[in-house]
Amino acid sequence: MIKWPKTLLLFFTVLTVFFLYQLQYLGFDYDYEKYFPKSDDSKIHYEKFKNQYGADSDFLLIGIENNKGIFQKDFLLHVKKMGDELIKDSLVEFIASPVHNCGYYKKSGFSGLVFKPYLDLRKASISKEDSLRIYGNDQLVGSLLSKNGKSICVFIQTKENLNKSEANHVLSLIDQKRNLYDFEVFRVAGRVLGQTYFIKKMILELGIFISSSIALLVGFLYISFRSWWGVVVPLLIVLVAMVWTLAVMLFTGKSFDLLMVMLPTIIFVVGMSDLVHLLTKYIDELRFGKSKIDALRVAFKEVRWATFLTSLTTSIGFFSLISANITPIKEFGIYAGISVFVAYFLAFTLLPSVLVLVKPPKKLIQSSNSNFWDKYLRIWFLSVIRNKKKVVVILSSLTLLGIYTASELKINNFILEDLSDNDPIKKDVVYFEENYSGLRPFEAELITQHPNGVLGFEFLKELQKLENYLKKNYTVEGVGFLTSPLTIIKEANFIKNGSKPKHRCLPETERRLNTLLKQMKRGASKFKKMDLNKNLNLISTDSLSCRLTGKLRDVGGLKIKEANRNLEKFLEENINPDVMKIKLTGTAVLIDNNNSTLSKTLILGLILAFAVIALVVGIMFNSFRIALFSLIPNILPLLLLTTVMWISDIDLKISTSLIFTLAFGIAVDDTIHLLSKYKLERRKGRNHLYALKRSYLSSGKAIIVTSLILVGGFLTLLFSSFTSTFYMGLMGSVTLFIALTLDLMIMPLIMLYGLATPQKI
Repeated sequence: MIKWPKTLLLFFTVLTVFFLYQLQYLGFDYDYEKYFPKSDDSKIHYEKFKNQYGADSDFLLIGIENNKGIFQKDFLLHVKKMGDELIKDSLVEFIASPVHNCGYYKKSGFSGLVFKPYLDLRKASISKEDSLRIYGNDQLVGSLLSKNGKSICVFIQTKENLNKSEANHVLSLIDQKRNLYDFEVFRVAGRVLGQTYFIKKMILELGIFISSSIALLVGFLYISFRSWWGVVVPLLIVLVAMVWTLAVMLFTGKSFDLLMVMLPTIIFVVGMSDLVHLLTKYIDELRFGKSKIDALRVAFKEVRWATFLTSLTTSIGFFSLISANITPIKEFGIYAGISVFVAYFLAFTLLPSVLVLVKPPKKLIQSSNSNFWDKYLRIWFLSVIRNKKKVVVILSSLTLLGIYTASELKINNFILEDLSDNDPIKKDVVYFEENYSGLRPFEAELITQHPNGVLGFEFLKELQKLENYLKKNYTVEGVGFLTSPLTIIKEANFIKNGSKPKHRCLPETERRLNTLLKQMKRGASKFKKMDLNKNLNLISTDSLSCRLTGKLRDVGGLKIKEANRNLEKFLEENINPDVMKIKLTGTAVLIDNNNSTLSKTLILGLILAFAVIALVVGIMFNSFRIALFSLIPNILPLLLLTTVMWISDIDLKISTSLIFTLAFGIAVDDTIHLLSKYKLERRKGRNHLYALKRSYLSSGKAIIVTSLILVGGFLTLLFSSFTSTFYMGLMGSVTLFIALTLDLMIMPLIMLYGLATPQKI
């Protein structure tokens, strides 16, 4: 670097410009199915279920209100026309609404049952009898008709797994209809909309994070070095590190997703840590009167080893995420770990090349605020040493508190927990939860070995008991929009017996059921027109299994878990397992299972990170005792983080679980810098106490500055409208600040007594 600075700078410049040009091809992705584990039993069952019955989330809901009433013919004609236009699009497979594929059976002589629409728009007006008939069907209330009678819902089933351009096309088409018909209230919700919306917000927030990180670093660097030279040089280098890391993503086929949008911020703060340590030492040596080359050699020699160790331990923290069984989390850990080494490489190649060619301003060399740092660090150091008993009592109390709060944390998640309550998409979802059955899918596969299959009388009796329980007792408001083979049977029996509400149920005897099934078979051509049954594919080809599907409010994974326990108890006490068995499935179940297993997996990964980092530090310093000491001041911040979460009523979920691993890998850096400086001082022949004091005072400033940069970098994530990213920023900054405080409090005592007679350091 010192011999060929111009050549290296030219090489770095050309390569960076090339990478920067290629970044225009870096894409964005929010395929939520990538967050499902690949080797999980529930995922394998879901894939089989989806192949048999179709996906549970490829739909959109449109809620439409009319102030004059939802049974106004002009209003319904507009809804009908809008739906008829939408169904012509090749990406729309099915539409249901009170005026689309929604009707009932009616006896018709000897031909069996024929289909009649609930709302016949060919008539001059909608009669009271028509409105009462459609509202008399519980199946439709909460699904296609709002519970309060003020709106109707249009259910749109799209082609499975729409890509970005296809999703944009469907949403653009719906927007056109919204503008064309100018309905008074028009709300849209569904995965297709959410997925597209998330991508747009990710692009926006990526720009916010990068710009806010730059602004933050400019402020911190100027305060630290009091010179624009000390701002521009490191900032340019960390920008190069970001470009290189993003280029690695591009060339390995990785796109931005919800986790990866945080990567540039992490590159900024982690990369800046190495630069600040090297620059600080370089400037200190210049102030001692050394020449530029000599100062650079000393700084390079003394800081290189410590920063390599900190980069290694930080990357280990990120790489430990490989233990997660979810692909995006694994990939985030891998690329974040790679970014750490990219930043380290550039800090000790590109930065020295720049420093050789750039003349530092005299004001930067002549001005010194070391007295300021020495003064207060000395006061803090002596205070810790003199009050060691109080420090031990405080730390012991905090440890016990952290252990207690860690045991009290709950694992919980919501489907749209990433969106704030004020987000327009979240408001639309809340609208459907308040007025309809909700958007959270409820999916189950029902299996029987009974000879008569899922249309047998014995099976349908068990299914009727199950559906009654789900509607009334599964969560507070139960499952709505329940559809199964029993739905068809109940509707047919209702019409066969004179359309009396009490007959919307399973026939009382097996003989009557068989008669009904024969009538339905004779009217099969008409039966195919029956509302949602046309597209839900409810029965397997061998008739030994069927689909039970519905919608419910997103009450959170914790309450769903409790509801599932109660469901299991109900099944044991009321359902004959020889006739019917149930397997819950669907995307919502996978998300719940992921959160339950992910937290445990990440804890195991964190323990592995503890062990690997301790091993690395032990080998590097040739001391098992130092390895253990390096962990003590960095485990306690994680315990105290659980205290913050417990007080703030923050549950354990994917976003909050990640921060434990990330924060530990970064927080341990301060400890390693102190130990490395102590090692250097001892090699210079300093006695134990003097080496301890010098390592504390000389490393103190760099540790505080880099920790504040890290804290500030994480704080930029608070600008995110995604709650998971917000929590990552909040808890990451809190943890690192606690880690800094504890390092300055605990390490003097650990080093004073733990390293009193080091033989191999």
